Amino acid sequence: MFAAQSSPTVAKPCLLTRLHRQLPSLRHPRGFYLLCLAVVCERWAALILASSVVLMLCARYGYTRSDALRLAGLFNAASYLTSLPGGLAVDRVLGSRRSLGLGMLLLTLGYATLALPGRDALWLALALLVLGHSLFKPSTQTVMVRLYEPHDRRLDAAQIACYLAVNVGGAAGALCAGLMAADASLFLLATAILLAGLLLVILGKNWLALRPKPQVSVGAVGAAPHPMSPLRRAKTIVALTLAMKMYAASFGQVEGSLLLWAQDRTDRVLVGWTVPAAWFVGLPALLVLLLAPLQLALLPRLQRRLTTPRLVGLGLVATVLGFAVLIAPSLLFADQRVSMLWLLACMTLLVVGELLIAPLGLSLVLRLAPPRFVGVVVGMWYVAGAIGCWLAGELGALWMK
Repeated sequence: MFAAQSSPTVAKPCLLTRLHRQLPSLRHPRGFYLLCLAVVCERWAALILASSVVLMLCARYGYTRSDALRLAGLFNAASYLTSLPGGLAVDRVLGSRRSLGLGMLLLTLGYATLALPGRDALWLALALLVLGHSLFKPSTQTVMVRLYEPHDRRLDAAQIACYLAVNVGGAAGALCAGLMAADASLFLLATAILLAGLLLVILGKNWLALRPKPQVSVGAVGAAPHPMSPLRRAKTIVALTLAMKMYAASFGQVEGSLLLWAQDRTDRVLVGWTVPAAWFVGLPALLVLLLAPLQLALLPRLQRRLTTPRLVGLGLVATVLGFAVLIAPSLLFADQRVSMLWLLACMTLLVVGELLIAPLGLSLVLRLAPPRFVGVVVGMWYVAGAIGCWLAGELGALWMK
């Protein structure tokens, strides 16, 4: 009898080998990384302004706190609201890449004008910034969606990765605002950052190789039907934009009433050193950098169990809980400064809501939008954000009373 020959054992590939095999599905187009660098520069400059705008309007221009909160809310709302006509210009007139460059140029001029003295310069600067955002916001999304094939699942991961870039810039901007005085030098720094981003986009324009828009006529033979009916797609887009509006009204308090809470109601002394109040505006950005990698790791498992609309709903619940955290210190310590941990807990929950609502909601909106009208649909998304920002300013002004 011959001994039974044992089947040869196949060694399992090591972890590095498995990761290498998965890399093609994790890679992104080169233009995606260039777009992230542009977003980092834009958010860096934007958070320099956002972290100091309310305090600057009070100290430099003599506005009351209520008026400063309202003006900041109107400015943020206008920056989002003009994304709708801006999206039309991106889709129909200028194109994605040209709009991206022109938007960054207008933003650069706006921050440079903000360094000039006088209220006339202030209004001109705000107008230039609004116009710049009207092109920059929709063009970044149209560029991103055209870097990928239709229904490419990497788009969800790209949105979250881009959010990491957004918050790298945001954290840097808040850090600069906390270390520097809110004067001309701060806004000249913002100008230099935007100029660097603009040069990167110009020099790397060949990396932004965009997929052409599909030209599909009604009733075309062989056109792949969308798995969702047009009516259901429209309802889903409307529901997601409403969620964005409610979230923006809440998160807008970070740059307004929560900034003043940090300045007036929070014990900011840490080991004998007082933490600048402006740094709390950048705290959500740091929290995103900590939590987004965890979300990226858990995203495939979450998407197998929950639909994107349900994840967005959970994000709204987290946002509500964030403000509920501050009820206890408001009632128990009405006339005292409270620990920074209360504000940390509030902003942690707000960031959980942000990561569930903003990147995932926008990614689904981009996939549901008709290819020829992506810029318009993105503009509608930002209009919802505009209404939320306006509500944030009004709510902050009411809180001051």
